[in-house]
Amino acid sequence: MIELSEVVKEYRAPPWRAAEGRVRALDGISLRVEPGTALGIVGPNGAGKSTLIRILLGYLRPSSGTVRIGGVAPRAYVERHGIGYVPESVAIPPRWTTRGTLEGFAALGDLPDAGARVDATLELLGLTALARRRVGALSKGNLQKLSLAQALLAPRRLLLLDEPLNALDPVWVARLRGVLADWRAADPERIMLVVSHNLNELERAVDRVAVIAGGRVRAVLELRGAGQAEAYRVALDAPDAAARAGVVELFPGAEAAGPDEWVVRAPGAAELSRRVGALLGRGARLRSLVPGGLRLEERVARVLAEPEAEAPR
Repeated sequence: MIELSEVVKEYRAPPWRAAEGRVRALDGISLRVEPGTALGIVGPNGAGKSTLIRILLGYLRPSSGTVRIGGVAPRAYVERHGIGYVPESVAIPPRWTTRGTLEGFAALGDLPDAGARVDATLELLGLTALARRRVGALSKGNLQKLSLAQALLAPRRLLLLDEPLNALDPVWVARLRGVLADWRAADPERIMLVVSHNLNELERAVDRVAVIAGGRVRAVLELRGAGQAEAYRVALDAPDAAARAGVVELFPGAEAAGPDEWVVRAPGAAELSRRVGALLGRGARLRSLVPGGLRLEERVARVLAEPEAEAPR
């Protein structure tokens, strides 16, 4: 489990911003990630995502607040268990070979059956034919696959991916989706965190998405989960105040999707029919009812467009 409570991270302002004194990169982030969860992390540039990653990896300590991974501080967790990590920018010495890179990481992690693990991981990421090629001669896409390979080499329970789709072609984007699904399925306790600007792919890979802006968690959006109700778009014809109130009352958590239109959820067709019937009984006039909710891109945009509440300092 990952737990962050009121995490603040401040830096001394650079010379060109000296008048600001200190810059607050994280501004009271609280977040809980249960075992078995795949969490996406999204937000605009400068939102605090990179700082959050560095804290989770144990590279930085928060200015205040607490961070625990598996009940211990990040650095202690990394030292005991390790974290599979794919950085946004891959930095591997160009004279190393593809296979030698993985052998080096296996040696650092003191992995048993290292040779077999390296062979299997090369095959998994489609790098077997490139095993003897030097890193400096790899294409950007194959370099990204090598970065993914080193993160998946050891049987970790925590995987942190920062823009994992960088430079991958459409075929490998789809294949990686399957690779990550298999990684999760192999151990129900595993946690996967994915930072990405590719919201269409992220929506297919994770269960929840934390939207970060201004160093704060603005919302945590549920995408899927056991027993989660199906989503529908319901549109009413010139609804009055009572009809609008009825939507919110009969469908808790209804999301506005446009003028006189909402995304609602109901656990099954029978319950949906009952609730819509109750809505019509209040005088509402149904214009349309179709399956499907808001896409992640729409939901994130709506969160970021909402006024931000001022946090206490």
